[in-house]
Amino acid sequence: MAEHGGAGAGGEDRLSALPDELLVLILLNLRTAEAAQTSVLSRRWRHVWAFLPELQLTFPSAPDGIAAALDAHKVDLQSLFVVTPDAAAGSMAPWLSAAARRVSGSLADDTNVAAAEEEEEEEEEEEEEEAAFELPCFDRATLLYLDLGHLGISFPPAGKFARLTHIFLDHVQFAAGACSLGAAVSSPRCPCLEKLTVHNADGVVDLAIDSGSLKELQLTKVRGLRRLAVAAPALRDLTLAYIFFPHHQNPPVADISACHQLQSLEWNDSYDPSTIQLGAMEHLQRLGASMYNVFGEEGAVAQHIINRSCLGLLRRFRAVQSLCLTLLSPRDIVGYQYLMEQMTVFPVIKNLYLIVFANGHGFGPSSFHVLRKCTGIRKLLLQLLAPVESEAETECTSGCICDQPSNWRSEELLLNNLEEVRVRELRGSEHEISFVKRLLNWAKVLKRMIITFDKCVPESMAKECCELFRSYSQSEICFTFYMYRDSKEVLYAPED
Repeated sequence: MAEHGGAGAGGEDRLSALPDELLVLILLNLRTAEAAQTSVLSRRWRHVWAFLPELQLTFPSAPDGIAAALDAHKVDLQSLFVVTPDAAAGSMAPWLSAAARRVSGSLADDTNVAAAEEEEEEEEEEEEEEAAFELPCFDRATLLYLDLGHLGISFPPAGKFARLTHIFLDHVQFAAGACSLGAAVSSPRCPCLEKLTVHNADGVVDLAIDSGSLKELQLTKVRGLRRLAVAAPALRDLTLAYIFFPHHQNPPVADISACHQLQSLEWNDSYDPSTIQLGAMEHLQRLGASMYNVFGEEGAVAQHIINRSCLGLLRRFRAVQSLCLTLLSPRDIVGYQYLMEQMTVFPVIKNLYLIVFANGHGFGPSSFHVLRKCTGIRKLLLQLLAPVESEAETECTSGCICDQPSNWRSEELLLNNLEEVRVRELRGSEHEISFVKRLLNWAKVLKRMIITFDKCVPESMAKECCELFRSYSQSEICFTFYMYRDSKEVLYAPED
């Protein structure tokens, strides 16, 4: 195609004769920058990109120009995705205000491009606070996703987020003395909000949410929160993780007793029944309890708080359909005490999701202890977590206390209702093989076992494990195996 709509090299420019609607469909298959570059093709193409319903502005060389580009756009945006690495607070407000006028669908901004590598260092270092910018009222947007790289924000004192159904805020510093997060997301200003996620946040001490529309709430690593109150009669799913812990002197205060329809509760945090009100929770189906330290040092305050919180949650509920429990063993347990005997009360459950972070130690005694308290389960999902720092895991030395008490190897356990077992991330260690073999012996009516091998397991080891488990089990059990090929989980059928 030639400039000014002529014919280049004797050819005929037929594309420019197409209706605008078809040209827009063509440009939708290009990245936003490429779509904008079609302006040089002819006058006919010059403003077509401004009619695109979706824009992706990735690594803009001039963030200050985002606002001008949005103001020049001719149609409402159903989707706007912007990457603004290392942006300053002062550069955010202008283009977000322009986006509020133009976006009628979803807005996503990622300012925290290198967050995964720098997060731990940022939490340890004391950095000077940057000036906050005020988030405009998005009165037409439906989804707001902001990963802000710990920039400071404040909410406008008035106005509505009239159509927002989803809000996701990550790596954010809430400005002190401004309109509170709770007031901004409650029904008077967010009447349609259904899902709120706040992750890696600072600056919220008191959070009170009153919402008639909220169905899902996730608060993780909201550091410094001391008081939480949630009145949300439609709430179905609540996840709290590392928002109260560690508390030093005064226990956290929380009231979620007005969430009468709650079906799933993930509480990976400090729990004190004297200051935390959960309500009746008559519809609760799934409970995720705090992690539990299998071994601990005498006088270790943090371990005591974690275990006490887990035990308190297990005692709090008489029956739930599904329970998620994490058992943690430190790498070095020399001189530690075995703490599983303190776990005496469990709710009546049908499904158990048991996450084991053994750090190379045996997990037979601790898992046996849990199963002995939950003999009525019908389904078991066993997740075997590997150490984060290395794919290769070294098993503990002989004589380690992790295999005590050793009664799990010989004592009979009847799991007469267990029909399905799923084991994920199996690496083929001696500890793992021994436990799965015992599990096959305990589950007399088992119908199906599904095993997914870890990414580091070669096919030769996977085949050996498959043959071993099949030879050790009853013929009525249906085995299904999965392994990873090219980072994808695929069905594995070992050849005879």
